[in-house]
Amino acid sequence: MRITLETVRAVLRNSLGRESFIASFVRSVEESTGCPTACITRDGSLRYNPGFADKYITTEEDLFCLVLHEIMHPMFGHFIHNGGRLENLAADAVINASISLLFPGPSGEGSLFKRMYEPHGMEGLLRPLSRMHDSRYSGLYDAFYGSRRGEIHLTTGEVIQSLKVLTPSTEVPEVLLLGSHGTGKGKEQEASGLNGLPSEALSRIADDLRSAAKLPGNRGAGYGENVYTLFLDAIKAHLSIRKALLGKFATQRKVDRFRREVHRPAITVSPIPLHPSKRDLVLLAAGIVPFHYHNRAQRVAVKERGLAVYLDVSGSVNEHLPEIIGVLRNLRRELATIFLFSNRVIEVPFKALLAGHVQTTYGTDFDCIAESIIERNLDKAVILTDGHANLAGDKQTELKKRKLLALTILFGGKTECDEFAPFGDVLQLSDITT
Repeated sequence: MRITLETVRAVLRNSLGRESFIASFVRSVEESTGCPTACITRDGSLRYNPGFADKYITTEEDLFCLVLHEIMHPMFGHFIHNGGRLENLAADAVINASISLLFPGPSGEGSLFKRMYEPHGMEGLLRPLSRMHDSRYSGLYDAFYGSRRGEIHLTTGEVIQSLKVLTPSTEVPEVLLLGSHGTGKGKEQEASGLNGLPSEALSRIADDLRSAAKLPGNRGAGYGENVYTLFLDAIKAHLSIRKALLGKFATQRKVDRFRREVHRPAITVSPIPLHPSKRDLVLLAAGIVPFHYHNRAQRVAVKERGLAVYLDVSGSVNEHLPEIIGVLRNLRRELATIFLFSNRVIEVPFKALLAGHVQTTYGTDFDCIAESIIERNLDKAVILTDGHANLAGDKQTELKKRKLLALTILFGGKTECDEFAPFGDVLQLSDITT
């Protein structure tokens, strides 16, 4: 298969959508012997080894696997791990499973990985449909490709830790891995890879991947859910609006789809040695692989909460609404309704706002926000406004009594909002989108 810029962009747009940022991020394609397989640089240059490509990249699905594999490394923050064989193999195992399970159609269910790696031993961790039943790595493999719903929530670091426990130092094999993995030469090694990619690019890549990824459901309940959870946890830090910041202002008094995880310590029995007991380590040293390990773990419970967002739709902000709606669009999966205010507050479906349906009385005051918060007994709120309005003293006093926590986001040039400053941070719109 001939690899060109046009081919790469067509494959990505067919898989991730016509407006895919990842497709436009790849700006050039060239042959290079400096990398054993392929790599993508920070300036969007895809470099591939022609010998490797001739042998393994035979279909569009193979090409999708190759490109997405490189794009996903910075999403998982894999550059923080040491570049040893086990670290590199663990990172690739996480990514290959994510591509194979969450993008099954575009990747041909991991067609490239199935072609590159043997379906047993340590290599078996790097591909789907491996034969791992009698392997010491079978528990770890099942955490990726099995149906252990809710039992195991791995991070790349925990995969690395498990491999170090399971693998004697004399048995770490030489395995051909995708990407540069520090194997380039001279300036090409320094320029290769996506480490240090700007946060704006990372956020747009994350949004691309989240929109296209699908929870596997074709092989029974729980299949692939651990990988899906790991994938979502990895990309949420890169999403374009700072949802971690907004999460502080989620309230139990309004129900949307903001998820809050609660962690509780527990001792669990697991086929994966995340934090094995001394007894488990003694058995491993004797060459006996325990059927189950006793690990310290964190049980995770999820609660859905809401976000009370008050958006200024007075006449003075009309010119800014397209920009604001564009920013808020990233919340479309979590936010069910939004409060529009001018001289009064109207709660509307969030989808209606995204469709451009805005109701306003054209004037502005903050009293209506205070009245709405008091009426709904809200303890937290997010307010987007140009700041040109007043709040009556008695209303401010009442909100202080209720210990309201508010995040005020300003747009249109004003830098202060004395009316809501006593209730929390006052930020510029750019502060939560860059």
